[in-house]
Amino acid sequence: MESLGILLTGGPFDSQRWHTAYELGRTALDRGHEVTYFQYLDGTFVPVQTQSQPECGPGSPYDPLPADAFRTLLDRGATVICCGLCVDIRGIDRETAYPDGVTVGLLGDLAELLGSADRVISL
Repeated sequence: MESLGILLTGGPFDSQRWHTAYELGRTALDRGHEVTYFQYLDGTFVPVQTQSQPECGPGSPYDPLPADAFRTLLDRGATVICCGLCVDIRGIDRETAYPDGVTVGLLGDLAELLGSADRVISL
């Protein structure tokens, strides 16, 4: 089984990088690959489970919300690691902000991902 690492630095509402990362991971999981995300900088906001968007609904750019999309990836076996320093400096509550399965880690986790994944994509 091949492994894909995805470094996501963009936030959930500043660009479509999160959606590209989601689609890449979803497709890799569909093909039986292992997928690990490292959420860095504003990427740590992507899996925050308290997201809401008044204009969210079928056909909108936020259907599903980024957090909901990433929760489906977790349910399918993807690994999601958020940079602890990035989480802390942004005031994200480590204990309550993320769904079960999201790990708050360190840059050492990114180094391990870079050294072990067959391919790494940075978005």
